[in-house]
Amino acid sequence: MNFSWQGGSGRWYEFDVAREKAVWGPEGGLYMFVKPGDYPSMEAGGPICLYAAMAESFEHALARHELWQAAHTLGAREVHLLVIEDAVRRERVLKDILNAQTPILNRQPMRRVA
Repeated sequence: MNFSWQGGSGRWYEFDVAREKAVWGPEGGLYMFVKPGDYPSMEAGGPICLYAAMAESFEHALARHELWQAAHTLGAREVHLLVIEDAVRRERVLKDILNAQTPILNRQPMRRVA
């Protein structure tokens, strides 16, 4: 299954959708921890990107990701993958996605004021 995400530039990117437990390959690209929508109607607001990042190897980045538990607690049940081997393009596309999606786990922690 695939799902398209829009970047801040207006451009669309088609990601492969994997369930939370999968065997990850050695290729690199972008990955997102996603809370799924109400397929196929999307009446519940559609999928929500909770975290987005890039990796040189999905296998190494996703094996025991430090933010998976936090994303899972927030409802993530899918990992969306976009293979991009070129590191410069990978960074450009990630910035575009982050400009549009603003995932909660990518935001800087808020400081508490005493």
